[in-house]
Amino acid sequence: MAASEPVAAGAPSVALRAEDASRRKGSAVLGLVVAAAIVIAALALGGTLGWESIGTGGINQKLLPKVGDVAPDFETEDVYGNPVRLSQFRGQPVWLMFWGSWCPPCRAEFPDIQEAYRQLEPQGVRMLGVSLRENPAAAAAYAARNGATFLVLSDPDERDTGPAYPIFNFPTHVFIDRDGVIRSIVLEDMDTAQAVAEASRLLTTPSEPESSG
Repeated sequence: MAASEPVAAGAPSVALRAEDASRRKGSAVLGLVVAAAIVIAALALGGTLGWESIGTGGINQKLLPKVGDVAPDFETEDVYGNPVRLSQFRGQPVWLMFWGSWCPPCRAEFPDIQEAYRQLEPQGVRMLGVSLRENPAAAAAYAARNGATFLVLSDPDERDTGPAYPIFNFPTHVFIDRDGVIRSIVLEDMDTAQAVAEASRLLTTPSEPESSG
């Protein structure tokens, strides 16, 4: 009987080790399940915020008005609730930007966009920044916090602008000349130099006579 005692004493230790290994395996599986749930929840939340619309430029290019078309008119509101119509700026070059403070590329380009507009405004370019898929207060707060001097409009549910300008890419920039004709569309975030170059094309329309030198 004495010879068998070491075996009997070791048996609980083996059982405990097996139980501990099983517990660790169970914890690891549970951790993976929780992590997967978090990822799925994040993707679902991103979808509700419009993240699925970031970078889908090909779709947007097909649905938007075409370069050379007269820019479709729309009426929406600024962040204070005042009505604003695109056509009221006819006779002035217009830089129309669709954006959202929830959009990472929009936030990344914001300082460059504001600097570009600072340079362009004295030359007569008017910029309209239409915030989509967020409430006016969020757009106004972000714009003010980042020193925006352009006119910030708000169309949270895209009811006002969506029929004419279905936006599936954020940001979207539409450059419209004095005659109301779309001269270029940019479906990506821009730096200051690119923004100034795009908008500067609006300052000389094809209808103006070229200098004979």
